[in-house]
Amino acid sequence: CWFAIRSVYQFGIKENGLNVFEERIVCFKAKDFDEAHIKADAESEKYANENDFIVHPEQIGYKQDGNPLMDGYELWSELFESSKSLEDFYQDRYKKYEYNPE
Repeated sequence: CWFAIRSVYQFGIKENGLNVFEERIVCFKAKDFDEAHIKADAESEKYANENDFIVHPEQIGYKQDGNPLMDGYELWSELFESSKSLEDFYQDRYKKYEYNPE
């Protein structure tokens, strides 16, 4: 099975003091979500270390449908600017409007 895992990084700080964050989705071939997250943790740590980024500890994943993909292939990357810390940015963007069924 193929799984896509999203990680969020503090990409850097601009001269004006705004933090730059990267939302990045990478796919992994794995037998289940546990294996996919183990692979994603390793890839994310390597990516962060190679680029001197800070990675948020929470990752979100979903199982891909359709044809096979290439393991470790980046599916999505988007940059954001904010004066917020990584934790505050993450909470505001991903947790503030989270749907919780009754």
